[in-house]
Amino acid sequence: MHLYQKHAPQSLGEFVGNGDAVEEVKKWALLFESGKRQKPLLLYGPSGIGKTALAYVLAKEMGWEILEFNASDTRNKDKVERIMGAASSSAGLFSKHKLILIDEVDGLQGTADRGGASAISGVLSNASQPIILTANDAWDKKLYSLRSSCKFVEMRHINKRTVRTVIARIAKEDNVPHDDEILDKIADNSDGDLRSAIIDLHGYLPSSMRDRDKLIFECMKNLFKAENYQDAMRSFDGTTVDYDLMKLWIENNIVNEYETPEEIALAYNYISRADMFDGRIRNRQVWKLQKYSYALMLAGVSLSKSHKYHKFVKYEFPTFLRSMSMSSEKRNLRKSLRKKIAEKCHCSIKDTDQYFPLMKLMAKNDKSLDYFELNDDELKFLGVGEKDET
Repeated sequence: MHLYQKHAPQSLGEFVGNGDAVEEVKKWALLFESGKRQKPLLLYGPSGIGKTALAYVLAKEMGWEILEFNASDTRNKDKVERIMGAASSSAGLFSKHKLILIDEVDGLQGTADRGGASAISGVLSNASQPIILTANDAWDKKLYSLRSSCKFVEMRHINKRTVRTVIARIAKEDNVPHDDEILDKIADNSDGDLRSAIIDLHGYLPSSMRDRDKLIFECMKNLFKAENYQDAMRSFDGTTVDYDLMKLWIENNIVNEYETPEEIALAYNYISRADMFDGRIRNRQVWKLQKYSYALMLAGVSLSKSHKYHKFVKYEFPTFLRSMSMSSEKRNLRKSLRKKIAEKCHCSIKDTDQYFPLMKLMAKNDKSLDYFELNDDELKFLGVGEKDET
């Protein structure tokens, strides 16, 4: 399972942040359970704050089955009406209600989605089962036809103190080497995005993690050099490496180990099939399927080679996690600048990017930027005193 899912709350009482939203969602579910049909909920807010996790933990606490759809499942009108329509009008097999989760509904892409939004609107109006939709931007014009059918519940960034408490607990549970300075920096850079904080925690590479790196390198060597199923399946024995981090390491290094297009294609096919099983595990909550995902990821990839390579391979840290960690500070500086520009120039956050070239030009020509009350890091981001970094 994914890092964030591994540490997802198991009850509404364990859910961190957004207490008012949690209470509102719980009240909505209880009214539905009592026989009072409610409007579908639209949970909206920035990514990484737990919108999807809240839907899953609500279903678990209420004893409801859950059926998840996302933007890629809802593009075609016929598919929406045939599958989602049927699901939203019938009870679950093992429970009175079945929660329909339509995740990232603002991911619909205009005309390319062939009536998906209008079909979803029809499903919302006629559904007899509880429905929750999630979106980053509830006011996206693509959602115009859906808004009147939903009750809005806003979810906000989680405060940094709470983020730090959570990642400190996770670091201890997962035996991730850390200290107070690392935890403070990750929490500060998260900007209230708990999911990215968890990713940053597992992707951070201070000197104290060098021994852990050596262990991962040894596991990678055991995997790629294995010559039978049993050795491949035992390649990561004794390590505390998280399942998703393990998969990222393997995926990132296939092309470093294997040389022929056929071997590389076969190995990536097994990784892809492992992802399919992970999706089934997440949607069905059937964790016994994970043994198949492990077999595809480990033995499948290892035995994709036509022969054992005896060359030395420098296995690389997953580029995805490294780029996420390295770009976190830059993203937060840009967010901070956008807020200040929006306030001083009386414009929307979306319109602030057009001011960046002007401000960089002002900085380059030693024009005063005092009006914007920028701090040293923000000035450095604009290139004051050094070459432009962006």
